[in-house]
Amino acid sequence: MGKSYINNAVIGNGSMLGCISETGELIRLYWPEIDFPQHIEKMLVGFFDKSIPNSTMWFSEGNHEVFQTYIEDTNILQTVVNISRLSIQIVQTDFCVPNQDVLIRRYNIKNTGNDSLHLGMGLASHVISHTFDMGNTLFDFELDALIHYRHDNCWAIASDIEVKEFQIGNNPFRAVWEGRLNGIDSIGMSPDGAILWDFGDVSPGEEKCITLYLVFSENMNLLKSLIRNVKNIKFDQLFSITKEYWTKFLKNCVIVNSGNDRVDKIYRRSLLLFKLMSDKNTGAILASPEIDEGFTQCGRYAYCWGRDAAFITTALNEAGLYKDSERFYDWAVRVQDSEGFWHQRYHVNGNLAPSWGIQIDETGSILYGMWKHFLYVKNVNFLEKVWPSVLKATAFLEKFIDSDTGLPLPSFDLWEERMGEHTYSTAAVIAGFYAAANIAEFLGISKDTVDLWLRIAEKTKEALERNLTDKEAGVFLRSVRTKLNPWGKEPSSNTVVINVNPKGYMREVSAVDDRIDISLLGSSVPFDIYRPDHPLVRNTAGKIEKTLYCEKAGGIYRYYDDNYAGGNPWIVSTLWLALYHIKTGNIAKAREYFHWSVKCATGLDFLPEQVDKNDGKPCWVIPLTWSHAMFVLVLKGLIKNGGIGQPDALA
Repeated sequence: MGKSYINNAVIGNGSMLGCISETGELIRLYWPEIDFPQHIEKMLVGFFDKSIPNSTMWFSEGNHEVFQTYIEDTNILQTVVNISRLSIQIVQTDFCVPNQDVLIRRYNIKNTGNDSLHLGMGLASHVISHTFDMGNTLFDFELDALIHYRHDNCWAIASDIEVKEFQIGNNPFRAVWEGRLNGIDSIGMSPDGAILWDFGDVSPGEEKCITLYLVFSENMNLLKSLIRNVKNIKFDQLFSITKEYWTKFLKNCVIVNSGNDRVDKIYRRSLLLFKLMSDKNTGAILASPEIDEGFTQCGRYAYCWGRDAAFITTALNEAGLYKDSERFYDWAVRVQDSEGFWHQRYHVNGNLAPSWGIQIDETGSILYGMWKHFLYVKNVNFLEKVWPSVLKATAFLEKFIDSDTGLPLPSFDLWEERMGEHTYSTAAVIAGFYAAANIAEFLGISKDTVDLWLRIAEKTKEALERNLTDKEAGVFLRSVRTKLNPWGKEPSSNTVVINVNPKGYMREVSAVDDRIDISLLGSSVPFDIYRPDHPLVRNTAGKIEKTLYCEKAGGIYRYYDDNYAGGNPWIVSTLWLALYHIKTGNIAKAREYFHWSVKCATGLDFLPEQVDKNDGKPCWVIPLTWSHAMFVLVLKGLIKNGGIGQPDALA
């Protein structure tokens, strides 16, 4: 029961996150946190004519005509499917109820044929477990609901009309396909079960409706109470509550009117996505809804990275979502390692996620982001709150210096692929020290502390210019003392042997990595270490544009000869270069890259991580929070500099 790597749509409420395929299948469902645990292995809904044996057609599988859209300015999704074999049209409406642990699935089924049919509907569900706990299933007669349960949680599938038949285990998917369930056993040590409804005869043009309630709880008795309560609320009321919630949310944001309807829709969808990706219980921000929990193609995406935060929280602030941004920094203070640094990535509950080493730009980025956030809210209480965390982080960074180069010690780069001493990481650390000095000065901390951090920042900047620049070409180098081949001998003849940890272990690394990488812009965007017209920045940007532009599909690659997920241009990379052009005043070029990103959005206005290098279609991770953050930052930057222009007018 493998899952698609593509989430076409997402719904949620901050403690629940559902991922839905382009055909309307609910392929992942997370609760009580938006990254864990994942409850659904497989859930299919089928429709059939009871007068015709084996006539079941699955809603989300088969060669059906499908149309999917969000209710405007909400996270309420509708999937319309025409099943020609049964002559029915089905509208599936999906949403999570605000402030309740409830997901609603509403089906409006219309007979579009010329003959009556005896309409049946079945649902088969297989629960997944992240532990060795056995997934179990029961049918509750009093509540008329199918319930999955295990060690620390349980969830139910209930409905607003009577269940006709049910089945526990014994291949319930096959049983639904056959249109008859065997309900002799009402509880069993099986991870799957099914329920079936009978709508009776449906005349041509007649419509039938059913509401499903997916209800979650930590224990069985509370679950039963929640089911009773929600079943007493009409669908129209739940729909109205949810629609009003999202409409009010957007009204409280900074809304733009760019003059381009598609651009404005992507902007509003970005804000709605930000809310779904911000965990209500913790404040952590997900990079993306999960696509690969089995680690079969990548290292997973449903984690919180400090790396992304420098961009995402700035976008949140630009959109007026100051509370969500501050909640992230509250979370960051709580999860900071006792040594003072922030780890590579985290689960939203603050526990360390699978990682392979320190990524020092995470620590610099969070310090930088704290100061940037203050510049938006001007709330001194925020600085006082984060000050102990700033002290711990700077104390760690003061020691995290290579005595040979003066750069931050080897760590993983922002792409998490190479251990070394990197330009981007160094810029993040410098920005972190400048930010800490600004915070200290504003709080009236001792001048000695402020001067110390400014001196460290300046010395590190000097080390960057000394070690991480190609003097002849006048551009930044990506890295020095870097491990280009993590599993074997270095591909370079220019190598050095360095100490890699306090136990004295040594490793051969390449002395220089001069590959062109979009992250080389980090010294200017976002970290403001250099002005955008500085010769090093200007020359590097020119080489990036010349080297990394995708001729066939447009857009900018992450770095030269990137082969991750096929090696494609990234939305992040392209909009990163657009931000640089805004800072230099080259607005026409920034508009060109911006409108390219608009063209690459999905039909539901989501921005992917990558765009296929051959046909320009969205690919790999959909949606990526970082992509949407860059979109917001570029859009706001263009609006402040004359507007977004018209795509047709651009060269």
